Amino acid sequence: MIENNICLLTDSYKLTHHYFYPKGTEKIYSYLESRVGAEFNKTIFYGLQYIIKKYLEGPVVNPQKIEEASELISSHIGEDIFNEEGWYYILDKYEGYLPIEIKSVAEGTPVNVGNVLMTVENTDKKSFWLVNYLESLLLQVWYPSTVATLSAEVRKLANFYLDVTGSCKDNMDFMLHDFGYRGSSSTESSMLSGSAHLLSFSGTDTIAALTIPKNYYNDSNLYGFSVQATEHSIMTSLGNDGEFEQILNVINNAKNGILSVVIDSYNYRNFLTEAGKSNTHLNKAINDFLDIDGNKIVFRPDSGDPVSTTIDCLNILEEGFGSYLTDKGYKVFDSNIGLLWGDGLNYHKIRDILFAMKSNGWAAENIVFGMGGGLHTSVNRDTQRNAFKCSAQLRNNKWFDIYKNPLDSSKKSKTGRFKLIKEDNSFKTVAIDSYGEDYLRPVFRNGELLIEDTFGDIKSRTLKYSNFLVR
Repeated sequence: MIENNICLLTDSYKLTHHYFYPKGTEKIYSYLESRVGAEFNKTIFYGLQYIIKKYLEGPVVNPQKIEEASELISSHIGEDIFNEEGWYYILDKYEGYLPIEIKSVAEGTPVNVGNVLMTVENTDKKSFWLVNYLESLLLQVWYPSTVATLSAEVRKLANFYLDVTGSCKDNMDFMLHDFGYRGSSSTESSMLSGSAHLLSFSGTDTIAALTIPKNYYNDSNLYGFSVQATEHSIMTSLGNDGEFEQILNVINNAKNGILSVVIDSYNYRNFLTEAGKSNTHLNKAINDFLDIDGNKIVFRPDSGDPVSTTIDCLNILEEGFGSYLTDKGYKVFDSNIGLLWGDGLNYHKIRDILFAMKSNGWAAENIVFGMGGGLHTSVNRDTQRNAFKCSAQLRNNKWFDIYKNPLDSSKKSKTGRFKLIKEDNSFKTVAIDSYGEDYLRPVFRNGELLIEDTFGDIKSRTLKYSNFLVR
């Protein structure tokens, strides 16, 4: 089968809709929003340019795709279902370029939930059916947008606790590390979610995500970095009795820079006590490594209750390596010692850990976090309540505003055609003929990408939001 056949990139039931719309239909106008009631009160819009460049840009329709789709749908649903005539019309009149206009807010922009993020409208009245045919594909922007939102909210949280504990912010860009490649549903999803994370942070082990800025956002800069680190296959190589021998082997062979060491293969308390005990071989090796300028060791417990284990580890490390106070009276290690928690994290657990550290007198700069499944796979379309709905239809040269209003009023849709304006420094969705600058920009029309943002531009917009401190 042909890869990325645009004729098949939809839900099965949508293949039947071209003959269900009222007679005289000329245009369909639909929009995307994050509904009120989402987990976070703003959504960082991100990923549309990727979808456009990968699936929509250029001549995406050809005879082979139409014929393949027609044959498949005849068996899948039934004869005379597939809109072969409509697709050949696009092929013959537009040489396979899609007669669609997409407008959206600039990627990386935080928009209050309940506002329009994107609109879609056909540019040829014979292709009215195409707008909501593309819903299934375009709505997948929910995924990178939601991950971008999650990472931005974690950065805001980290920024707050760094500030209130008087912490140094030099390591802010690395306070949340992406551990999610192995937990992703596919390499493509890991690339998208991994790149969304890089809008707020620079730490990642998802190498595939590093290709997105260059390949889809016209940006050759490198936005993600990692460090040398152990895992349990390394630390358990010589068994329980040989654990300290093996960590000496690791430290003696480590390159200069940051070294992350997993410490819970057997008993993290014994490990940290031995590491901090004066005149042991391990303590000497650690201090010799740390004496080299720029070197740092980060200790990583990987099991147990996140909050209590974190506090326990901080206390044991203090006994061995000491601490001093920030200007706000919170304990902090020398900058070459730190703790990493990367097991089973989500936004709420990170918040709980940071709150517990503050409550126990610890500065936030002592810790960094690693999130895998919590970043890549614990989100879904309902996290930010993303929905794509038709709100207006042109029939016989007259616009009709339409909407849904179910008994569940939280799912009531918007009606009409829209602008996204700013009022009192907050976004507001208004009627298309209302006064005010429209922040929805035409980004795609008739097969052409009209605006090509760089990844750096999008990251800058995101950081303006995630670096903001809420008092």
